[in-house]
Amino acid sequence: MEQDSEIGPARPDDFPAIRALCNGFIDWCRSRYGENAWFVDRYYSPEEWSTLLDSLPRIHSAPDGDILVARLNGKVVGCVMMQRIDEHTCEMKRMFIGPEGRGLGLGRRLAENIVRVAFERGYATMRLDTGRNHHEALSLYRSLGFREIAPYYEAPPELRNHLIFMETPLAG
Repeated sequence: MEQDSEIGPARPDDFPAIRALCNGFIDWCRSRYGENAWFVDRYYSPEEWSTLLDSLPRIHSAPDGDILVARLNGKVVGCVMMQRIDEHTCEMKRMFIGPEGRGLGLGRRLAENIVRVAFERGYATMRLDTGRNHHEALSLYRSLGFREIAPYYEAPPELRNHLIFMETPLAG
């Protein structure tokens, strides 16, 4: 059966699915990190995570930010977010594809589209952080021109060893 996929801006009625994807991401991280799963809850305490999920539409709102979703046969199966760091720099956040959307190139399409949106909004550089064990994401980011950089925010020392910080210049 042919699958119909599309990438586009999040709609207000997409937020329950986006929050579910974000919670799926946290669960995926816990399983990926195994004995180091403590790192996930240290990065986001359950209370901070709940507050963050409630604030997603506000902290990623245009013109400084955005949220894009991947739909498969009309269902939201992936998301990526962007937020402003400063006038020239933005950050890619919370890219995740649920199990039913994996292996279809949706992560690449989401990343390419959020990079394009950032460029169109006038940003010169996009940054991100990701976990050392996120091998698929690291490969994707490197293929899109992201390079490792020094931490661009103050991460606690016990977390810094688990994170990789990256950036790419944005061009048309």
